[in-house]
Amino acid sequence: MRRRAAFRGALSLDELAGLLGAGSVRPDVLSVDVFDTVLTRACGEPFDLFHWLGRRLRQRGVLTVDAEVFARARVAAERAVWRRDGGLDSHAGLGEFYEETVHRLGMDPSLVTSMVEAELELEAEISRPVPAAKWLLKLCVEQKQKIVFTSDTYFPRAFIESRLQTAGVFSSNARCLLSSELAESKASGRLFTRMLTDGQPASGVLHVGDHPHSDVAMPIKTGMHARWIPDGRLNRYEKSLATSSYGTAGLGSAFAGASRLARLSTDAGNPHERAIRDVAAGVAAPALVGYVLWILLRAQRLSLRRVVFLARDGQVILDIARRLVKALDLPIELTYLYVSRRSTNLAATFGATEEETGWVFRDLSVLSPDEVLDRFDLQWDDVRHLLSVDRTVTRPVSGAAVGEAMREHLKYDGPVRQMVLDRAAARRELVLDYLKQDGLLDGEPYGIVDFGGVGSQVRAVHALVSAAGAAPPRIFMMGLDRPEDAGLVTPDDEPAWVRDTECYLYDHRRGRGIRRARGFGTCVQMFCAADHGTVVGYGRENGRVIPELATPSDDATMSWGLLTMRAAIANFVDNLVLNEDLVDPYADVRDASCDVLEMFWTSPSAGEAGAWGSFPFEGAQASGSAPRPLAYRYTWRTVGSEIASGRFPNLGWQHWYEGSLALSSPLVRSAVERAETMYRRFEHTDKPGVSALIGTVRRLAGR
Repeated sequence: MRRRAAFRGALSLDELAGLLGAGSVRPDVLSVDVFDTVLTRACGEPFDLFHWLGRRLRQRGVLTVDAEVFARARVAAERAVWRRDGGLDSHAGLGEFYEETVHRLGMDPSLVTSMVEAELELEAEISRPVPAAKWLLKLCVEQKQKIVFTSDTYFPRAFIESRLQTAGVFSSNARCLLSSELAESKASGRLFTRMLTDGQPASGVLHVGDHPHSDVAMPIKTGMHARWIPDGRLNRYEKSLATSSYGTAGLGSAFAGASRLARLSTDAGNPHERAIRDVAAGVAAPALVGYVLWILLRAQRLSLRRVVFLARDGQVILDIARRLVKALDLPIELTYLYVSRRSTNLAATFGATEEETGWVFRDLSVLSPDEVLDRFDLQWDDVRHLLSVDRTVTRPVSGAAVGEAMREHLKYDGPVRQMVLDRAAARRELVLDYLKQDGLLDGEPYGIVDFGGVGSQVRAVHALVSAAGAAPPRIFMMGLDRPEDAGLVTPDDEPAWVRDTECYLYDHRRGRGIRRARGFGTCVQMFCAADHGTVVGYGRENGRVIPELATPSDDATMSWGLLTMRAAIANFVDNLVLNEDLVDPYADVRDASCDVLEMFWTSPSAGEAGAWGSFPFEGAQASGSAPRPLAYRYTWRTVGSEIASGRFPNLGWQHWYEGSLALSSPLVRSAVERAETMYRRFEHTDKPGVSALIGTVRRLAGR
């Protein structure tokens, strides 16, 4: 082997294969760690398997204690046996562990053998190959590279070799060195010394693995070369998900395992794509999959045989649902409905009430006069003689002025209000034909799914179906905001559509659920990005109603990396363990999902901030100007300018404050964080001088 530094930092299996293929690295022997390097598990932490095993054994009638009690006893028993018998440098194995486990639980000793077999069965069931390992080992076989698989494990040789063979990574030129067989471990270095007993020089051995001590420090101490391969280790999101295992009937651990497998199996060719992939697998997928599992549970309990997902947020949710329905074998039909506020809401205007038309007036500050009128299917010439707004070439008028004028006219009977109602009726005919064509007026019970907000889009669909005389749908939303949060008026009586609405995370309108965290809506809008443009209307073609899209493809989002995000989410679902004897597929994972979402939003890495901060956020495009990224690098000049204008820190939904900090220089970031800390410390002080200063800061910061 060419002489090189013994350790040169972290490496991926793909990168190692590239070095071997290019001849940059030519070891006489390639020593490869097994677990979390070439094999991994579909659960989170290794000991989570015991929780799953406890659930299975309890269902089989073997256990009378709770699965968590069994799992904790199994962990404690293993720890006690290791301490008693000499740790990894001993022959202690599953038999000894289960003898101690049944003793601690007061169970029949005759159960030891069946418990050992059950653990081996489950380990084999949830064992998965690391995808890149197949390519690496295939290359090694082609190059006739000597391979030694090493592991500090209590599993017997036959079991390890069978797992490697099943994974397609074991070849005739490979052998195994296992602590369970030799009573010598990597952790102590004795297993590496054993590798050299046949005269192999240490300098000719390259060892790779995921553990900094056992797979890096100890082989280097023996004189070998070593490279750290950490990809198979749980990342921070996966660790957080795994900690929820007991509180989620095992599902949190399944989420952690699915996230890791999605991350390892989704192609990502550069740091930008890797940041998209990792967040999609560790944050987006848990949030969305938890939501869809809840929808499917509610649909079953309400005897709904059909669930309809509204464009465009529903596109990725529909794909998730299709995969889950197949995995769970559920008799639920899933469809996609092309609707939008622009295409559908006007049609659901029957009296031009504030609730019906409020969606138009939410965005007045970023709409032009023509855009405001277009939402009513009107043009300037239709209303110029009716509105008390003077608009000329030399005296342009703002969208806000036109919007407020329209709002006033809609409060009473008159030509403007009647014109809006006429336009609504004309649009309604086509929209109802589309809903009928898609079976929404058949009278069969079904549910509709949207992300959230104030609910103007689901309200419109609900109202249109009801007006047609059909049974209105049940409504499922991630969350529902209060109308007043969007500058709208809350009606005195609860509308029918609200009574038919259920929310997964929060219902601020009725004071239920969690408090919506800052950044939540922004994150979910990114996670639910569609590959097509918004629906602008409908047309007739060959006797059918065809949705008309602003653009057939959302090129900006596709260029950003939408396919990478979608692939990671799909791989998460496909690798998710949902066996009901191991986990509860409908367990409550709300808190676990919210924890990783908050972790991402409030403490992103620079790579995550760069990738996700460059997302072409649609909200930022509403003004018609060039979209500004969600996150950008702060400089002394930009910070000073924004403080002076009262816009710092910008905590609005179209800006990512923490992401911008992560992209900024350490000096600027440190100064801003210190100022924020000082502000928080004195925010509620009673000292007159400091109170005045804090008041100034609040005004400057827009708080």
